[in-house]
Amino acid sequence: MSDKDLESFKIGDNHQAGITSPVSAKSAQQPGDGNASIGFQRIEKILENETPDSIGAKLSHLITELESFENRAETNKDKLAAKKAVGAIERVADLMSYLFETKSHLETNSE
Repeated sequence: MSDKDLESFKIGDNHQAGITSPVSAKSAQQPGDGNASIGFQRIEKILENETPDSIGAKLSHLITELESFENRAETNKDKLAAKKAVGAIERVADLMSYLFETKSHLETNSE
């Protein structure tokens, strides 16, 4: 293509835009009971069935595994990925600790 052709070039000239069917209101709504969770069933299950110590031990084990992977990693890409994963798990540990504290506080206030 010459410069003159590029000046008037539009992507729509060569590529037709696809049209998708819109989402109807009925298909967007999902059936559920009034007692359903907002969407954090897995976290709620952990809070109900686990203790802060057991979750802390599991997350500490994951961090240890990732740190050993980081030490064995040969590429900078793997080392960076392991470091990011450790940071994410540390944030998860902080979040779980906060949630367990909040649960304990709510249970104390409700009694």
